[in-house]
Amino acid sequence: MRILFLHEVNYLEKPIFEMHEFPEHLSILGHDVGFVHFPEGWSRQEISRQGFRKVIAGRAVEKSLLTLFTPQVAKGDFFGRIATALTFYWTMRRIIREFSPDVIVSYSVPTSGWQALMAAKDLNVPFLFRALDVSHQIRKSKFATLIKWAEKYVFRNADHISANNPALASYAIDCGAQSNRVSVENPPLDLLHFSSARIHRNQIRARLGISESSRVVIYMGSFFYFSGLTEVIHDLAASEHQDIYLVLVGGGEQGPELRDLVKSLDLEDRVKFTGFISFEDLPLYLGCADAAINPMRPSLVSHLALPNKVLQYLACGLPVVSFELRGLSRALPDESSLKIASLDGGILESTLEVLEQPPLTEAQVQETQAKLLKDFSIESTVRLFASLIKSLEAKNRG
Repeated sequence: MRILFLHEVNYLEKPIFEMHEFPEHLSILGHDVGFVHFPEGWSRQEISRQGFRKVIAGRAVEKSLLTLFTPQVAKGDFFGRIATALTFYWTMRRIIREFSPDVIVSYSVPTSGWQALMAAKDLNVPFLFRALDVSHQIRKSKFATLIKWAEKYVFRNADHISANNPALASYAIDCGAQSNRVSVENPPLDLLHFSSARIHRNQIRARLGISESSRVVIYMGSFFYFSGLTEVIHDLAASEHQDIYLVLVGGGEQGPELRDLVKSLDLEDRVKFTGFISFEDLPLYLGCADAAINPMRPSLVSHLALPNKVLQYLACGLPVVSFELRGLSRALPDESSLKIASLDGGILESTLEVLEQPPLTEAQVQETQAKLLKDFSIESTVRLFASLIKSLEAKNRG
């Protein structure tokens, strides 16, 4: 089967998550997989060198191959994104004719998603939208109203909506998706990759300038405006516990603001920014911590998310502290390694309580990993996702 994936981020530079894992595992299973991305952050010269169509090796799965399509916009910046939004319908028609997909799987909404859906409808190709978040709130934008319109258009007109958690599936239905065209498929988790995280614990701490006896709290992921990290940093500055270190792995739109805040509070010795870490090395950095946090405060966008970071934290054997969020709670009910923080006290206060307790036992870690293996293993999630794609292709063919 020929499957064409679509997202509005840079496939070659975005930190690895399911938008890499699903396509690349499907490639290994023998499917012809294409991917249309947006070359964010690239110059005109880099886009030109990449070319419109190129076969590439996968980033997450060894020996996987994909056909990568790169819209030839002037630059991968804001204006390039606007240009893509205005012209992508015709670009997508060209790609469909060249690649001849049996099914299109889209993660995209404003930059290329609704336009791709229109092209797919016109050329009679089944369109599956994979919902991970609330598109119109994931970034601050003066175009939020237009993005919400595009989001509703996709929910109402896609042949099927696959959500990564039950709360997001309910949101899709509230936005106009037909309930019989909405389902929940869990994201894949490479448990083996994360299960040996603590092997180089002290070496990573030494690299970051943290002593073996200090207590380390870690956050990994994108620095979005709703991340809750500013509150954590302020609470750390006010805390009397001077042996607590905060390690921030990742980056994003809030990065400069967070660095300025750390500097202004004189916390540069205790807050460590690592930048983006390769997927290969990510478990090593997570393993240097004593606890992990998901500090997003309750809101529409955080309630409907299933943060992939939380699954990876748990797979590493870390206790995790988060606020009560519907998507997370419904995906991980009764998870003993997940502590729910009080909104009044904040994430750091609850994390300090976790740090005062004995570390998780090997038996507790193995129990959590067994639950994750049951619900999020690569084998089961890829099989179910492939089955959904095949059902759409068969329905269209019939």
